[in-house]
Amino acid sequence: MNPWKTASMSLVVSASLGLADDFKTSDGKIYKDATISHVEADGIVIKTKTGISKIYFVELPKDVQERFHYGSATGKAVTQHVDEVESAKHVGGLSDAEKFAQRVATKLEERESILQGKHTPGSAELMARQEINFHWAYLAGIAIISSVLFAIVWARFK
Repeated sequence: MNPWKTASMSLVVSASLGLADDFKTSDGKIYKDATISHVEADGIVIKTKTGISKIYFVELPKDVQERFHYGSATGKAVTQHVDEVESAKHVGGLSDAEKFAQRVATKLEERESILQGKHTPGSAELMARQEINFHWAYLAGIAIISSVLFAIVWARFK
């Protein structure tokens, strides 16, 4: 395969990824102001005002299929390159959405264990509880001392 041809096709796909375009499928559905998110082997993923959609190449007119070189060796190479770039984003770890989903699941499990009484507090939580207990004890002591002093003063002036 010619590396110049693959590189030039990568540039064409990269350039078209950022432009908004209208797409009309063979069954008449129109996607207005669609931005191409990425190209896959069997279609394109687009973003519109209403959300993210995948349009398969078989649903698109021939000129759009040719634009993305659907079915040709160059198109397969470009699609493979785009897929490699997409998978390289996930190699270092999880995507942001997956990380967020994991954090939410962890928090929900933690809250559920607290509600069921199975929660084991960490060191920071234990220190916070000790500080709160100290403040309650301090306030209770102040209340007792002030009650005793009030009783003494009341008894003398009576």
